[in-house]
Amino acid sequence: MDATVGAIYSGAAERRSDRSTDALGALCRMLDAARREGAVEALAVADETGVLVAGSGFWETCEELAALAPLLPADEPANDVVPTRLDVLSRRTEVRRLSIDGVSVLVCGAGDGAQLDAALVRVAGGCARILGRSRLA
Repeated sequence: MDATVGAIYSGAAERRSDRSTDALGALCRMLDAARREGAVEALAVADETGVLVAGSGFWETCEELAALAPLLPADEPANDVVPTRLDVLSRRTEVRRLSIDGVSVLVCGAGDGAQLDAALVRVAGGCARILGRSRLA
């Protein structure tokens, strides 16, 4: 196979385009792709203190997701008798807590149902790939 045919073949096999060697750029691109594919309102990656690391969607929504992520239960909604502002905000918000090489990462999104769940699964896998030790080494 000559070099031109090999280059065309390898380009056709590559599913991701516009790759980045920068971890932050790669996170932002991955979040944008997951948000578009899942048709969700916003996706964000935050640290355990609620600081936004990367996001896709309106800036204010991403900041709010990141700030709320440490406060929201990761696996079950709050069922208080008297709803608080946090309860109202958390109705359309989901959070996944990850540990990537011993570092806590919060993946959060705003949207509805199964589409948001699928987007968060994709983002969790992408975060592990992008932020994992094998990429940064």
